[in-house]
Amino acid sequence: MIWLNPGSFLTILNLTLCGLANGLEVTNTAKPVTSIDQSNSTVTTCIPRQRKEWRSIGPLERADYLKAVQCLQQHPSKSGLHGARTRFDDFQGFHISVTTQVHEVGQFLPWHRWFLHVYELALRKECNYNGHIPYWDWTKDADPANPEAFHSSSIFDATGGFGNLPLVRSPLSSGAFAKYRLIFGTGPPPNVTDHFIERGFDIEMLPRLTEGAVNSTMNKKTFETFRIELEGRPITPESKIHDSGHRAVGGDMGDTYSSPGDPLFYLHHANLDRLWWKWQRIDPSTRLYQISGRSTQIPPYRKVTLNTTLPTGTFGQSIQIHHVMDIGNKLLCYTYV
Repeated sequence: MIWLNPGSFLTILNLTLCGLANGLEVTNTAKPVTSIDQSNSTVTTCIPRQRKEWRSIGPLERADYLKAVQCLQQHPSKSGLHGARTRFDDFQGFHISVTTQVHEVGQFLPWHRWFLHVYELALRKECNYNGHIPYWDWTKDADPANPEAFHSSSIFDATGGFGNLPLVRSPLSSGAFAKYRLIFGTGPPPNVTDHFIERGFDIEMLPRLTEGAVNSTMNKKTFETFRIELEGRPITPESKIHDSGHRAVGGDMGDTYSSPGDPLFYLHHANLDRLWWKWQRIDPSTRLYQISGRSTQIPPYRKVTLNTTLPTGTFGQSIQIHHVMDIGNKLLCYTYV
């Protein structure tokens, strides 16, 4: 089946294979998917990898993912960032260094989509990981009437998960990452420190992580209103699903700058990326390449476009926003199930 947007150069072949048709979730992506980049009409074909919810993958797959992250935490730094000791530090340190360039701006979602992609590539190429980045659907855990459901979620399991969620901010006492020491502290750079990963449960965030909160976000009609509703404070008066997911876990994860120091960061942002992709699929002819917003936090403001260049540091070649708008393209080549 072929769908054509006559107002642009965007053509997507076999939309049902990528899950674009009718906004349905995909359960079989074994066949190639072909797409055309709207900005330059480049044809690409790939067989998408499946990113799955943490609880839907088997115990061996979960163990493999945790081991791959531990592998990054053991490999020496390559970034040249001051203080970074390991490859895991490289990702946290780079996020800290570009925080003000990729938050509260139109490139917030595209940049984090790219960031997860290069993190996944590092797991694969440097740690021989054959899986994918899982996502954490916190709506399955967030029940404001029963906070214990979130606190005791299997994602915080001491053996097969990411370690415990303390009720007050304190170092992890269990899990695969309890002994890992972060070199970067919370807040803007430079903030070189040496501490165990910390968390601290914030019950007040649970109402903003429910199905109702997600539906409120998904009901937005334009990318501009969608991205603002998703990202939340400080561009909205109240917390939304992005910042609430960070703050509910708290500690290092709760800090805008240093949050990638908690391995849960990547599962949280994979879920946000999944929701953006789901929003794009609702009306692909309008939304797949829809982008807007300011490109800087401070004046002079410029509008983000598909040709806006994303900061990539030492993590790869220069990337423009249009390269990451379609997760089914040859560069990204993944989907969510």
